[in-house]
Parts: sequence; C-alpha cells; structure tokens
Amino acid sequence: MKLGNLNYLKIEGYKSIKSLEIEFSNINIILGANGVGKSNFINFFNFVRKIVDKELEFYTAQSGGVNKILHFGKKITNQLNFDLVFHPNRYKVSLVPTDDDKFIFLDESTHIDLSSKVYLENRGNRESNLPLYDAKGYGVNQYILHAIKDWKVYHFHDTSKNAPMKQLCRVDDYYSFDVNGGNLPAFLYFIKQKHPSSYKKIVRTIQKIAPFFHDFILEPDIANNEMIKLRWKHKGNDFYFDANDLSDGTIRFIALTTLLLQPNLPKIILLDEPELGLHPFALNVLASVFRVVSQKTQIIASTQSATFADYFDIEDIIIADSVDNATEFKRLKSQEYKEWLDEYSIGEMWQKNLIGANP
Repeated sequence: MKLGNLNYLKIEGYKSIKSLEIEFSNINIILGANGVGKSNFINFFNFVRKIVDKELEFYTAQSGGVNKILHFGKKITNQLNFDLVFHPNRYKVSLVPTDDDKFIFLDESTHIDLSSKVYLENRGNRESNLPLYDAKGYGVNQYILHAIKDWKVYHFHDTSKNAPMKQLCRVDDYYSFDVNGGNLPAFLYFIKQKHPSSYKKIVRTIQKIAPFFHDFILEPDIANNEMIKLRWKHKGNDFYFDANDLSDGTIRFIALTTLLLQPNLPKIILLDEPELGLHPFALNVLASVFRVVSQKTQIIASTQSATFADYFDIEDIIIADSVDNATEFKRLKSQEYKEWLDEYSIGEMWQKNLIGANP
C-alpha cells in the first residue's frame, strides 16, 4: 500500500458499532443489507474529520447530542475510542461524555515515525490539539492531519430537479469537488482548462455508458459570467441540453466519473452506495474505474448491490452484518470460500447467505 493510506482501524462505541477492528487494502467494498450500519461506518470518517477540524462540539450538537453518537447512548457506553494506523504513523483518541451533552478528550495521542520514533500525547483536552510538533518542528499535519483533512463522504443520491449538481454554481468554485456534486460544472470547467488529458478521460468514460453523449458545453452563464451551469451536446445534434435532460443514472455516473478521474485525487475516496440508479453495464464500467484509480488512491465504498459486488475480487469485499444489535465486519478471504467460488459469484454467495449478512 502507498504511504498515507489507512492500514488499520479500531472503533469502540460509535453508533451501531460496539467494537470493530479492520485492516484495509486499496479497494474496500462494504457489502451489507439495509440497516446493518454501513452508513454509520462510512460516516465515522466524517466524525474524525470534524475532530481534527476542531468542530466536535458543533458536530455533536448537530447529530442530536452524545446519545446519538455513543453506542446505545451513554447509559450503555461511557467512552468512545478509535485508533487509526497510517503505517508507520498512528492517531488514537478516547472521548468521554459530559453532563452538558458534549465530549471531552480523555486521551489523544499521535505516533509519528521520522526515522526515529516520536510519540506525542495530550490528555484531558476539551478540543483536539492537533497539529502537534516534535522537537525538530515536524508537524502532524505533514502526515496524519493532511490525510484526515482530505476525508469526505461522497453521495450523489439527489438527482431531483432541485439537486445541487443541476443548479448554477460559481465559476471559481473548483478547489475541491463537493460531496453532493454541487460544483460539478465549475469543477469540470477547471479540469478542461487546466488538465485536458484528465478531461478527455472523463468524457470518454461517460460515452461508454451514454453513447449519445458528445461533450459538455462548459461556458460561464451569459447573464452572469461569474456563474456556470452544466450543459451538454447530443451526438449528431447541434441543440444544447442541460442536466435536467439527463437520466438519474447518467448524471450520477457523470459525478462519479468526475470524482474518480480528477487529476488531483484525495488520499481516500469514501462513497456511500455509489451503485444507486446505475445500469449493470454502468456498474461494470464503474468497477473498472475503481480498479484503475485504486493504484493512485484508496477507495472505501458501501453497497447493498449483489450485482456491483460481482465486479470485484473477493478480497476487496468486507461483509457488514448486524449481530446482537451491533454492526460487525468481516473481510472475505478467497481460500475460505474456494469451493463456493467455483460455483457461484460473490453476489450469489451473499444472496444464498454463504458469506454471512443475509440480504
């Protein structure tokens, strides 16, 4: 795995997750039925980012208080712990609830390997003290903090007429891709202007699942040149169309392709049910893009689609299940299912309850 990738995660006491330990690879597909806690797991990464952004108090209030974050509330769970390993670096946190419905830090520790081992600790802090610095002036932000601040959970579920990706956005809103695709036209406009080879890859990939699609029409709005809206051209027709003329599946695929084939990829791409609304052939293309992109960045995605799971290797799959009212995870290993793999696909094995987490 590449430097900066997340190698290992341990969580205790977060939402439906009572306790888990899991190792990560380049592609990590969390497969499970509705309601087993896949989204809680994916959203945990948002939780950690709020901590390093010093927004824990706001996040807690927005979530409905500590009882909504702790596993079955503070009467059952009196401490939330997690341990993240970006080999050879590490970030560990222990949080405890207060009487005024907030969290305080019981422990916060960071291990940074700079040839010689450095171990930095803070205890009893109301807010995270990151970034920390060692005696040589090296900061956590060069290692762990930089990776965590890159974490966003992307979901392009909203394809209604008022969906953010179908609206006007500022032309200069291109610094990073919005989690809901709200700056899609500006982001594509920037890529076309500054990274034409990446833009061509995006267009060619979209054409694989939408052969009628010729190209985007990316120009600032005539009435207000500070704004831009997604428009496109149909093959063999000079008439321009806008995002509302695309099917739900096509515009979701456009957003996913733009995210995955952008020139400057985030450290980890986190996706919540990217398969929604996509045709099986589009899922095949998407899985192929996953495999290519995973050579440059790490992908963690939740899904409840047996069809989507079929396009991956069994070692890419992590089964999510609910056992005794707690979410449990299990990474699949090919040697344990060799007999079944000769007869069934991964999706069929899941549907037949041969690998757990009966859909």
